[in-house]
Amino acid sequence: MAFEDWLAILAVLFLFGGGGLSLAGLLTGRPGLGHWARWCAGSGGYLLLLVLTWRGLQVQGWPLTDLYEVLLLTAATTALACALVAPRRQEALAGACAGPAAGLMVALALLFLPSGSRLPHPPTAALGSLWFPLHVLATTLGYGGLILAGSAGLLRLLPAGRLPISPHDAEEVAWRGLSWGYPWLTLGMVLGMVWGWWAWGRPWSWSTKEVLTLLTWGLFTLAFHTRRLKGWRGWPHALILTAGLAALLLTLLAAEALARLAVPVAEYVF
Repeated sequence: MAFEDWLAILAVLFLFGGGGLSLAGLLTGRPGLGHWARWCAGSGGYLLLLVLTWRGLQVQGWPLTDLYEVLLLTAATTALACALVAPRRQEALAGACAGPAAGLMVALALLFLPSGSRLPHPPTAALGSLWFPLHVLATTLGYGGLILAGSAGLLRLLPAGRLPISPHDAEEVAWRGLSWGYPWLTLGMVLGMVWGWWAWGRPWSWSTKEVLTLLTWGLFTLAFHTRRLKGWRGWPHALILTAGLAALLLTLLAAEALARLAVPVAEYVF
């Protein structure tokens, strides 16, 4: 097993450990555990950034050329959104949202992506433009905040008494994640269109991934603009956030598989 795989496994342990500490803090009413959960999430995120840096040094290029690297970066931005964006008084709740989600992404990538597809490789000609890494970086920064927001929305929908979570706290964490992630995702889409124009001669092609990304952006746009509207507060807003989370995960994890079912060739580079 390669050195970077051991680092990724260590990051998974930190992320799941942070999620476990967060749940323990919520269930036992010990908010001090949220501080350690935030520390674990941040450590896991920085370890994943170290893995990506190591891969970039190996190929002497941007380490953002395949699905495995995009999943690592998305998990890192989710963990760092928990550590840096979430309010301190809701550390445990933010950790319960971000830690398991980020850890699960990395664990699935290690378990189910073929080992050959995880080997670092230099970018192809289509990925040689500076617009591509800027597009991926902005998009994954958006994904990190929106995964935090969608997970908080999902917890907001749980029946009262299942977890000792204040609806106000869940809404506050969701808003912090949404206000961070939505502008970054919007910027990522714009940069993606610029890259598409440079690489393929067209800014938009209505591919499966682009349609799913547009759906994800539309749901979070609705959530962003209806948060304070009468009739949309509470569980309707949480439901929109949860639907946005489902669309985001579908875009990230299953878009390429869906495209391969529809057409005989891959539509995407990763």
